[in-house]
Amino acid sequence: MEYEFHFVVDGIEVDDDKAVAIVHDTFDGVLTRHRGRHFLDVSESGVNAIDAAHRIVVRLRKSLPALRLVRTDPDLVGVSDIAERVERSRQNVQQWVNGERRQDKLPFPDPEGIAGRSPVWRWGDVNAWLTQFGEGDEVHPPTREEALTIDFLLPKWQRTLDDGLPLVHFTAAETGDGRDEERETVQRLLEGTLALPGVLERIAAFPVPRTERQRLTVVCAVLTDRLSSVVSRIGHDEVWAVLAYQGAESELHLQPVGTAKAPGAVPVSSLGLGRNATVGDLLLVQTNGPDDIPVTPITPVGLD
Repeated sequence: MEYEFHFVVDGIEVDDDKAVAIVHDTFDGVLTRHRGRHFLDVSESGVNAIDAAHRIVVRLRKSLPALRLVRTDPDLVGVSDIAERVERSRQNVQQWVNGERRQDKLPFPDPEGIAGRSPVWRWGDVNAWLTQFGEGDEVHPPTREEALTIDFLLPKWQRTLDDGLPLVHFTAAETGDGRDEERETVQRLLEGTLALPGVLERIAAFPVPRTERQRLTVVCAVLTDRLSSVVSRIGHDEVWAVLAYQGAESELHLQPVGTAKAPGAVPVSSLGLGRNATVGDLLLVQTNGPDDIPVTPITPVGLD
């Protein structure tokens, strides 16, 4: 899904022709200045708004090292603004606000505040409400809850990149099968492990060819998860990730995994595993190896 972000920024200016060209040519974005503040409009795809923000922070840092993302801008709209954006009458929009129409779905979002004597809303919240009816923008701005999470994470993400470390993105190998809590346990264990000095540096130094060294996707799994599900969680712009799971003795395992395009990866077929192989099958191969020859756990495996 495509998400649109409106950031308040520092570190670059509209008078900087090189920075403006990068924003336009690389990100198809727009840099503007209003009352001494600079604003950056960019979009990025992701499984959700947080994932998309995570991706765009990494990409922006790589191309514009001096850029600092201060916070998201809420893009507040009143009834007239909403009517103009969705090409409806003010009366029609007011009926939505009052709950007089479209009562079969979630109620119209609460206003963000009052400007003068009129309520104003975050466009992201309004757009999410309109999506229930097949309307709204195809490129989704973050909702209030998503924007607050992004604003909280922005300083941490940028400090991590300042330290030369990759941003870690956690995702689950599979969901909805009754074992989500076990995968969340793996994530919590790994979050605690990554907080220890030097651990993230060692993971980032795994001997795998990486096309993007500032983002690290970690797929949290259980032994019954399929390797194909793990690989499917690798981003469209990535070729590898780290598989995290607990073994039979509850020990934490970390394993580089890749797509068929990951250079240097050992195809799982060469390990005697098929496309329906599970994480547990991989653990057995690592323990015993094909023909009783153990496989080094840090060897990146690829799904062919």
